[in-house]
Amino acid sequence: MTNAPISIRPARTADAHALAALSIQVWLATYTEGVSDLFARHVLSEFTPEKFLSLLNASDVVLHIAEVDERLVGYSLVRSGVPQPLVPEADSELCTLYVQEPFTRCGVGSTLLQTASESHDRLWLLVNVQNLRACRFYEKHGFVVRGSTDFVLGEGRHRNHVLARPQRG
Repeated sequence: MTNAPISIRPARTADAHALAALSIQVWLATYTEGVSDLFARHVLSEFTPEKFLSLLNASDVVLHIAEVDERLVGYSLVRSGVPQPLVPEADSELCTLYVQEPFTRCGVGSTLLQTASESHDRLWLLVNVQNLRACRFYEKHGFVVRGSTDFVLGEGRHRNHVLARPQRG
């Protein structure tokens, strides 16, 4: 836990390496018990500085980082114009909301989610059904299950909830 203030800002090209490192760390800590060759290849190909630089240059992507003491502790990535048949009223996907373990339950995730919601009021997202902490986090913030889909990695299929907030009004 930390009492230091959390600052949120748009990501910059200088953040690409830190974003890649934090992504690998959070993904492995969340989805593995030990690192298999398949998981290692996945994270090393998906979370690269080059991919983050590409995302930062994409017009349909908004990437915010959370910092504590000028160090990256989390980030959110939203992509606009991404349809989800189970949530036809939503047009933006919260692709990623990662928080480094020592900074969970400190308000970092909530602050990142609020920032993402301010610029995209109709968000949908996927969350692994076995990631109970994340499922509870999104439920606490008003997201409800709209259906499910699978994340496929190698021969494995991993069930994900499709979540969205109910429409207001």
